[in-house]
Amino acid sequence: MEIRGSRRVLLPALLLALAALAGVLTYLARSDGAEDRSRTAGPGRPAAAPQAVDLAARVAGYTAGFSASGPYTVPDAAQRRAVADGVGRLLDGRREEAGQTLARVGYRLTEFTEQESGRLVGEIAEAPGPGEAVHGWGRVYLDLSEQASWSVQVPHPVFDTDTELLGVEVFRATPGGVMVLAGAHRKAGADGSSDPAHRTDTVFAAVADALAGRGLPGVQLHGFDEGSLPGQDTVVSSGTAAAGPAARLTADGLEQAGFAVCRAWRDKCGHLEGTTNVEGRSAAALGVPWLHVELGNGLRTEPAQRAEVVTALSATVRSWAAAGTPSASALRPGR
Repeated sequence: MEIRGSRRVLLPALLLALAALAGVLTYLARSDGAEDRSRTAGPGRPAAAPQAVDLAARVAGYTAGFSASGPYTVPDAAQRRAVADGVGRLLDGRREEAGQTLARVGYRLTEFTEQESGRLVGEIAEAPGPGEAVHGWGRVYLDLSEQASWSVQVPHPVFDTDTELLGVEVFRATPGGVMVLAGAHRKAGADGSSDPAHRTDTVFAAVADALAGRGLPGVQLHGFDEGSLPGQDTVVSSGTAAAGPAARLTADGLEQAGFAVCRAWRDKCGHLEGTTNVEGRSAAALGVPWLHVELGNGLRTEPAQRAEVVTALSATVRSWAAAGTPSASALRPGR
């Protein structure tokens, strides 16, 4: 009788223990799944539904330490090509291949929901391992919510104060954008090597060229001290190309906002016309629309004025998005 009574006591206890164990296993499985969904994308495993991220804060944190004494190393041709190829694969929706290509040169693909716009964004960024140095090659942000149709380029973050913030705001304002952001201060590299607006051997230039090769128009943001061009708030040009509808639309929009605009195709705008810009020259060779926009201090640093600039530039990039992009084959020289 004593043994049978013990069995009656042990059986319910055993069942309760098994139920508790099942609950723990279920919890762990769910927790692991949640972790996977927010995990940074790596080769073969892109993140699926990441948390919301404030892109302006993320970029500000990234650029906060930029200085003339900051790190920068010149990438070789294979490294430049790998990052550009990774961007191309992501644009084609080949996330796994993009992650693998980028990982070979120390880059990582991360996906997150941009907090303000609510759109899915892909971030291509350096991810040095333990003991490895940062190269200063920059980042690329891609709106993954729809097909890319334009780019905004920020070659001199921090050096041209708040152009990085302006780039974020333009990127947020219109779907289908790609933001190319330099990874070092303009003066960081020896002999001007970290200035991607005037050097072809940068990751920045390689990515911009790849985007132009796909027919994506671009607007490049710069800053100037108003004292270098008295009476003007901004300069709009198409670099070495003839001014097209986008240049005129941008200049008119900025003028309607109350800013004094120097139009490089008809006015004398000094050294601010962007004719030596390497990304502009590349786009011109392909016949792809490209703008060089110089902005005075107030237009970059004062929120109300910056918002007016964003409105004007957004009208331009929307016109590009509405027009669509030609096929890459149609952009080859000689066609």
